[in-house]
Amino acid sequence: MAMAWHDVYQDFYTLPKKEQLELFRAIKKDLFPEPKSDISKMVREVRETRFSKGLACVHCGSMSVKRNGRYRSRQRYLCKDCGKSFNDMTGSPLSGTRYPHKWLKYFEMMVKGYTLPKIAEELHIHISTAFYWRHKILYAIRSLGHPTLKGIVERDETYFLESEKGKKFIAHRKARKRGGVAKKRGISKEQICVVVAHDRNGQILSQMVGRGRVTAMEIDEVLGKHIDTSALLCTDTATNYKKFATMKGLQHEAINVRKGVYTKKGIYHIQHVNGYHTRLKKWMDRFQGVATKYLDNYLFWHRFLELNKKIPKKEQAKEMFLASCQQVNFTTVETIRRSA
Repeated sequence: MAMAWHDVYQDFYTLPKKEQLELFRAIKKDLFPEPKSDISKMVREVRETRFSKGLACVHCGSMSVKRNGRYRSRQRYLCKDCGKSFNDMTGSPLSGTRYPHKWLKYFEMMVKGYTLPKIAEELHIHISTAFYWRHKILYAIRSLGHPTLKGIVERDETYFLESEKGKKFIAHRKARKRGGVAKKRGISKEQICVVVAHDRNGQILSQMVGRGRVTAMEIDEVLGKHIDTSALLCTDTATNYKKFATMKGLQHEAINVRKGVYTKKGIYHIQHVNGYHTRLKKWMDRFQGVATKYLDNYLFWHRFLELNKKIPKKEQAKEMFLASCQQVNFTTVETIRRSA
């Protein structure tokens, strides 16, 4: 005898809230399935993005390349100079993966800020796999580097507490419970300095510089090659900024925020970069502390989201996927393990 739907629904309320939610998701998935997002449908877009300047060997850069058959439905190429073969995905985060059909969903969950346990649960993968996928993607995006900043360039720094998260043994200090707090007040060598530069065209540079207060030379190592010689640098009154501007021959406007001056001549201020700091800190809170060795990866991740925040999440995921495949990057799980 068939059971009526209202008999099942009557028992629904006897389930715990978590089970109710799981049942709802299961019914939704069966009745309204989402179209499957297969990575193979985007191979052509990857090819056009990656080889926009012409088909070149991913190993040696030679343009002397010929087609070399197909393997598992993927086109292979052979380099006539170095003799190595490759396909459209070689040197990308997806290279050698066992679950290519799960990657687009993974990118979607990344742009939505899902935690690693949640991603592992949703995609039925191990949490360590979710971790390694995250950093393969972030290293690939990081390999794209920074653009050149032009026009009025606002610059300031922010600080994150040094972290050895994930290490079993810490040589230079005692482990902190749940991240803890610094022993010293204010800015010290316990704090990791992150320099942020923001121009009025919307371009952003966000990168780790060093520990504690940084010098003009340290700033130059990170920012120097990414700022146009005709740019105008807008900062607070710290002397290291003034020295850096003099070193690079840049015009410089200093805003004395401590004296209540927030804008000069109606146009010079550092409000964009300070707003960026606020959003960065809030976004970072979800990770409950980021290991210092991976901090730059997370800075590039947040920068990507900031630059693409005006487009829908699905489009952001697609753009992140294409960006991670754009530059040849041979970071593997073994590489990440060795750096741990």
